[in-house]
Amino acid sequence: TDKEEDDEEDDDEDDDEQEHDEEEEEEEPDSLFGSEDKSVKPDRTIALGGQPAHHVAYHRDGRLLVVGCDHGLVKICDSQSRATLRTFSTGGIHDGFAIRTVGWVPEATKGQKMIWSAGDDAILRLWDFSGDVAGVGDGVKPIVMMKGHGDAVRCAVALKVGEKGNQKISLVTGSYDHSIRLWDCEGITDGDKDRGNRCLSIMNHGAPVEALLALHPTATTTFKTPIIISAGGTQLKVWNPETGTLLNTIQTKHSKTITSLCITSIIRGDKDDIENDDEDKKIICWRLITAGLDGLIRIHSADDLFVPETKTESKSKIEMSFPYLHGVKTSLPITALAISPDSTRLVVGTSTGFVTVRQRAKYVPQGVKRKSSYQPKAGTYSFFMRGASAGPDVDDHVVLLQKKKKLRKYDSMLQKFRYGDALDEALTSRDSRAVIAVLEELGRRRGLVSALSNRDEESLEPLLAFTATFISDPKYTPVLLGVANQLRDIYSNVFGQSDTIDEYFKRLHVHVKNECRTQTLLNQLIGQIDAVMYTAEVYGSDE
Repeated sequence: TDKEEDDEEDDDEDDDEQEHDEEEEEEEPDSLFGSEDKSVKPDRTIALGGQPAHHVAYHRDGRLLVVGCDHGLVKICDSQSRATLRTFSTGGIHDGFAIRTVGWVPEATKGQKMIWSAGDDAILRLWDFSGDVAGVGDGVKPIVMMKGHGDAVRCAVALKVGEKGNQKISLVTGSYDHSIRLWDCEGITDGDKDRGNRCLSIMNHGAPVEALLALHPTATTTFKTPIIISAGGTQLKVWNPETGTLLNTIQTKHSKTITSLCITSIIRGDKDDIENDDEDKKIICWRLITAGLDGLIRIHSADDLFVPETKTESKSKIEMSFPYLHGVKTSLPITALAISPDSTRLVVGTSTGFVTVRQRAKYVPQGVKRKSSYQPKAGTYSFFMRGASAGPDVDDHVVLLQKKKKLRKYDSMLQKFRYGDALDEALTSRDSRAVIAVLEELGRRRGLVSALSNRDEESLEPLLAFTATFISDPKYTPVLLGVANQLRDIYSNVFGQSDTIDEYFKRLHVHVKNECRTQTLLNQLIGQIDAVMYTAEVYGSDE
């Protein structure tokens, strides 16, 4: 494990900041897992004094980590010696709110190391780790406290805004008050905690924000400014944090709240070509991975954001779409998701405390399908049908069989010329569009009179109720006027024999009378408007 941490330190020496976040729910110790141990046993355990850990973030050196605990405690620990180096408190020892997100602020000033913390008190705090060593209860205060959220802050990411060499450090926070805020972290000193509001922009996700993902522009990205992907509810939203502009909304296939997301790359091609740096045969695909409380891991394509360097200039329109590709079903609600730097291991944390590690090959063959090694036993049905699933060759002529469309019941009855039954079935469906479509079809077939005739009180009542209800709807008035006239002619001789039928006919009369009165008033209004317009036109021509 020490060797792996040294390797990570060498690999990340030129990087600005890289954090590997993990969530621990209802667990007191933080466990560090070896990347090569397939049994996923803890290498060592760091005691936190009985405080549950809610969020952990590594420093880029691979040794220090910051832990957010209950009661407003923020601890900085050494992963090798397992010692707690510093402890910051947002309140008293047992009076603070739970810390939900912590992290390391990218080092903008030499010699100054800062961490951030935020939690259920809806306040973002920055702490100076390079100052004097101090512990709980000795008056250690945050450098700055950024207030503005109205509910618990659940996630935060660091953002670098501006051109390389002149970048400004900012923080983006997501809260249960549905808002996402961009905070300015430049020029912070110990006396800035009471100076104005550092909020640069506010974005409304429309649901409690559970996770954030920051993407910075590079030479092979289609976007030229940093973007933020927020997860809340079952939706993902893409933002430009500098302007607060919503770039796209992605409807995912999750049925419950999305709790975490990450992005990874997949190298496709032959292993020999990739190791020999054959760029023509190496294809890099980007994937956005989401997980939620429904136990689903959904994988989306993010190739629209990353294109080869030779094609960046030719791509004029930037698309922020994330098409859904496939997913994985797990049996437990997922609360945390992380992926290794080489994109070969996916770590999934569940609400019951189980941690699952999924592993894949570093190189994925392009266009190679695995052949099944199963051979059916001779003499069985599977043996004689073993070629039924064989794919077509290039020269084969493929005949596609079109499935017969299943008709609805009233369509089947219309084919059998059962006009009355077809109308009754359409009325039973309670779909006004279906009823009107059947009535129009009966009119074209000259079968409307036969469908309306020979009805008793039970079968006539739903037809009269539908006509009286929708006859004033402009979409259905032309059709239902003809139906009302036919019903009047057919059943006028039985008027007065049933109180229910008489009531529907009276309602129909009232609707028609009111509609005629309305039309008369509208015609009078049109005449008055025409007179006014004519007068204005005459006086205008005289002037």
